[in-house]
Amino acid sequence: MTATNIFARLTNRRILATMRTSRLFLAAIALVFSVSAHANQSLDIDKIVSQQREIRADVVAATGRYKKMPASKRQEILRRQDDLLRMLEGKETSEDLNEDQRMAAFNSLEWIEAAINDEAGERMICRRERTIGSNRLTRTCRTEAQLTAERERAREELDRADMQMIR
Repeated sequence: MTATNIFARLTNRRILATMRTSRLFLAAIALVFSVSAHANQSLDIDKIVSQQREIRADVVAATGRYKKMPASKRQEILRRQDDLLRMLEGKETSEDLNEDQRMAAFNSLEWIEAAINDEAGERMICRRERTIGSNRLTRTCRTEAQLTAERERAREELDRADMQMIR
């Protein structure tokens, strides 16, 4: 086998490896965009508003599941609904909201649902955070229980580091 043949084979292998990598990369990009498009599906604001008005009527009347709910919790639900309805006023779909408003609406709806179902620790909270070493904002969603556990873990790590510095 000549040096030219060996070089040609190696070059072909590199090209094939590059093509495989490119195909995997393109598949990954397609997956990200399809997941992103699915996650950002436009929501019908009218349905959200009508659902919140039904909930509101029951909360104000203190009937059904809201009968035994503390007055302070009912007032907080009404306050959050007021904020949400003001934000959604004049909008037709979630596409009419900017990213911060969509996240605030999501967090409000999650809070209201958790308060109604009395599942405070299961409420999803979303934030836009910068990845370390990047200026790009990413949306991260965690339950309230997960955020509390992360805070506790961080506090314990700081305490442990302080104790090691003292020694």
